[in-house]
Amino acid sequence: MDLIQIKIKKDSCLTKYIKIIRKFDCSLSIGTIKRRIDENDFVMGFDLEYYDVLEDTNGIDRKKIFRNMLAELCQAGARVSIYQEGEMISMEILDNWLGTLEEKL
Repeated sequence: MDLIQIKIKKDSCLTKYIKIIRKFDCSLSIGTIKRRIDENDFVMGFDLEYYDVLEDTNGIDRKKIFRNMLAELCQAGARVSIYQEGEMISMEILDNWLGTLEEKL
């Protein structure tokens, strides 16, 4: 399993970040996201091995959507830390890993 988790440094733009995250994963409540940011906890996670036949059939690539969400958070000013299996990684490493997964298909 390739679990990617993110932390977001608390600042005054919290509502922007919550809106962006909830667009990607509406199962996370506003309160949960806010609390996790406040406590410097992992805000959310995404399994890079996630696969859904229905989404694939409809041309939906959750990995790209996840990566776009990270880009949107950064554009909104969020200071995002990315962790793979508990170890902090850079956006470049994540992009390389996503590229590797894409090549396997």
